[in-house]
Amino acid sequence: MRVYQNLDGGPIVASREYDIAAATAVKPGQVVCVTEGLVVPAVAAQTGAILGMAAEAHPGTADVLNPRANGTRILVYDNPKTLFRCAAPIMAATGGTATTVTMTTLAAFSADDFNGGWLMLVEKAADSTNTDAVGTMKRITDYAYNATGTVSTFTVGAGATAAAGDKYAIFPPFGFAKGNLDANIATLVLTATAALALEVVGREGTDIVMMAKTHALN
Repeated sequence: MRVYQNLDGGPIVASREYDIAAATAVKPGQVVCVTEGLVVPAVAAQTGAILGMAAEAHPGTADVLNPRANGTRILVYDNPKTLFRCAAPIMAATGGTATTVTMTTLAAFSADDFNGGWLMLVEKAADSTNTDAVGTMKRITDYAYNATGTVSTFTVGAGATAAAGDKYAIFPPFGFAKGNLDANIATLVLTATAALALEVVGREGTDIVMMAKTHALN
């Protein structure tokens, strides 16, 4: 993730120092939390409170060029109202109609979970017959999951028909707080339906904007 701005619109986002174990590895941009008073990376299915986002690298090993690399302090963007940006999840369609897009790579999200969100066509399959232009946005008016065949159906604004293999960026709706963080603990992935400690509060370009839903300083 990367810092975007504060919720009040201010462009300057401050960071503060926190204690960290010398051997703990944290990458800049990772979501972090606090365990027993020490900063640690969040877990993929982070349901507990977060502290914010690491503002510097702390590889946890000695580096002659960076005495903080295995030090005991780390800078964290810790304002509970800080906004972060990360790439929107991208999924491949299995087909659709003029008003629907279907996928089978989503893990049984509840009906209506994505209502009010958006799909953006970001890549067409080599043999795609989809006549929508790459970059076309379609608002999601309904979402349904059918366990038979594990098919997810997005009802969207009218347009061209999605082809199997076309790739869409998914912009979940305002307040969406489900899923996991990726292996780098820095991007939302739609591989789980459990509650997450971050929530979606907007979109910018091909990114989603997120902030803490549960924060250690609140």
